[in-house]
Amino acid sequence: MNTLYNLRKKNNLEIDELTNKLNKIYGTDYEPHHLWEWENHQKDPKMKDALILADFFNSSYEEFLDSKMRQRYKELYDVEIRGINK
Repeated sequence: MNTLYNLRKKNNLEIDELTNKLNKIYGTDYEPHHLWEWENHQKDPKMKDALILADFFNSSYEEFLDSKMRQRYKELYDVEIRGINK
């Protein structure tokens, strides 16, 4: 998730600093490896995590769900409907 990395760097936050701020402000139990996994496309954040990140960075939650949304879009539009044009 390049969005998270870019926003973190734009705000001059190290991954440990961001983790601590999120935990303090939102009462979460994040560890730096969670954010690292999101930044490096190892895992996607859950919706509640995307909402927290969006609130913290004053941005849209969709930015943090990019790969999930792209996959859902692909699944929806790759459906072949047979016999519809007969």
